[in-house]
Amino acid sequence: MIGYKRIVALCTSRVFEPQVHSYIEILNETLRKHDCSLWIYAINADLYWNDVADTSETAVFDLIRWEWTDAVILMDEKIKSRNVSLKIIDNARKNGVPVIVVDGSYEHTVTIAFDYAKGFENVVRHVIEEHNVKRPHFMAGIKGNQFSDERLEVFKKVIAGHGIAFDDSMVSYGEFWSKPAREATEKLIAKGDIPEAVICANDIMAINVCDVLKNAGIRVPEDVIVTGFDGYYEAYLNKPALTTVSCTTPEFAGITAETVLKCIDGEMSGKSAAGGTESPDGTEDRIMVLPGLIRNESCGCPVCTDKGSEVLKSFNTVFYRYQDDIRYQHSIAAAMQASKDVKELLDALRHYYMPHAECFVFRDCLEPEGDFFIKEKPEGGYCLLFDWDRWSGRVMPYDLSQVSDGMIEQLSNGYPIVFNSFDYMNRNLGFICYSFPNYDLTDYSKTTGISNMISVGLGGYINMRYQQFLLEKVERMYQLDALTGLYNRLAFLEAYEKLRMVPENNGKRLTVIMADLDRLKKINDTLGHEAGDKAIAAVAASLKQACPESALCVRLGGDEMVAFILEECDYDAIIEKVGEYCEEKSCEHGFRISASCGAYATTFTPDTKLEEVIRHADTQMYMVKRGN
Repeated sequence: MIGYKRIVALCTSRVFEPQVHSYIEILNETLRKHDCSLWIYAINADLYWNDVADTSETAVFDLIRWEWTDAVILMDEKIKSRNVSLKIIDNARKNGVPVIVVDGSYEHTVTIAFDYAKGFENVVRHVIEEHNVKRPHFMAGIKGNQFSDERLEVFKKVIAGHGIAFDDSMVSYGEFWSKPAREATEKLIAKGDIPEAVICANDIMAINVCDVLKNAGIRVPEDVIVTGFDGYYEAYLNKPALTTVSCTTPEFAGITAETVLKCIDGEMSGKSAAGGTESPDGTEDRIMVLPGLIRNESCGCPVCTDKGSEVLKSFNTVFYRYQDDIRYQHSIAAAMQASKDVKELLDALRHYYMPHAECFVFRDCLEPEGDFFIKEKPEGGYCLLFDWDRWSGRVMPYDLSQVSDGMIEQLSNGYPIVFNSFDYMNRNLGFICYSFPNYDLTDYSKTTGISNMISVGLGGYINMRYQQFLLEKVERMYQLDALTGLYNRLAFLEAYEKLRMVPENNGKRLTVIMADLDRLKKINDTLGHEAGDKAIAAVAASLKQACPESALCVRLGGDEMVAFILEECDYDAIIEKVGEYCEEKSCEHGFRISASCGAYATTFTPDTKLEEVIRHADTQMYMVKRGN
């Protein structure tokens, strides 16, 4: 609970699908009347039941803050990964949060499921009893599949009750998919024994059975009745419109809301669900919903127009300006990838209209000096990249254990908050949450595109920044002397040539300072060459530290170093500082370090001879060295 609002977490996928979207709207409208806020944790891709290695997108479910959450709704059929569902349920149980599973079955949860067997029985009875079919055929799913076998047994039971003898020729296997269903139908046609009705175990097979029959000149429903089972929206767009059984997600919404409120109030616990017994107040933990039969043209009934216009509207909404959005999002992602720093990254995002979103990323993502994608796990926590419609132009640290100001503001509007993970190269980069002031499917349909856009843009930015860091590091390795960190001779000559080519440098004051370590041979002979290297490095550091930042400092060789300063400066003061820094480093290393320095100043022109100015500074340096 946050404030007076009870938080209900919904774990699902693909919020832009019309069925899921309708479910969310109906569910939230009931919950908001009871001071509940719906927080949706959603993935955008199917996981499939046999997944062993879950994608990083499932990290969105790790964002559930159990200390705030009063109940969890788990849409098992939408997530399609038992491993992921079990992890969510286990975390909920550890935190004492009740779980309501929609269209699935797990121990110690409250289950809301369709009575598929009874729903399928109703469609078979409709065909046999109301259309007086004597020669039916069953298009089964996958042989051995639980749902397919259950529907086959229902088919056998109903026809037996009407005196129709069953034999194996009355069953084909379309494997719940288009190609096998088409092949099975073509075999039926080739045999020449066309049944009066083909009763299919799902809609996709029924749609393809209709198509193959029509292509063969067999009319539906005049010659052959065809029925489906699922109630998918595509059934309404088929010609003829498909008779089916409505097992669609929105039908669960009202019951889900009622069940959530009972669980929060302690009237249901889910503890008895495994044994199928009743909870203390007599309420069953397994709630069965009877799917509704939809009579339509494919069986000879009048066309059902209840949802036709709604279906077309949904499809039009989902694909509204789809291509334009994809192209625009691609350009934003490309601009993000090409950004030179975080400010440019934010500027690129700012061009995309996202007034209803809040974005969090791992701080490591924005650090160029490490390869984020080979780290075992992120370090340093999250930062806020942008906050709803408040663009600060900078990132802010964020503690995930706290509710952001933006989320608190969204609680008051009564609409759901939708969470997505950022997923790139199968690594989680952070997350984004959306909250819209309506249930417009256009907004919901854009969430996956926006999440993908930021994932690709941010992932590319991370890679490009790290590649740039490596290139600069390699370049520095070739440019800089390994011992002193000053320019090597070759890199210095290249830098000097660049200075000569800049017209604005003509006529500037040029100061050349030569520094030479004192008593190097004695240090090497008495303290060893390692001490000698430390002394050379100390003088180099002292020279660079004393000179202006714009100075070009180079190790000419051995213990000789030169600084080129193309600006007004006091070289006596610089030489004095070199001496002071050398004394400090003498204390650090435990032996005396000093340098003799000479300086030469002149006016810089493109014709200035490098060797000549170095010789002048070298002469001054040796005069000093002889005096020491």
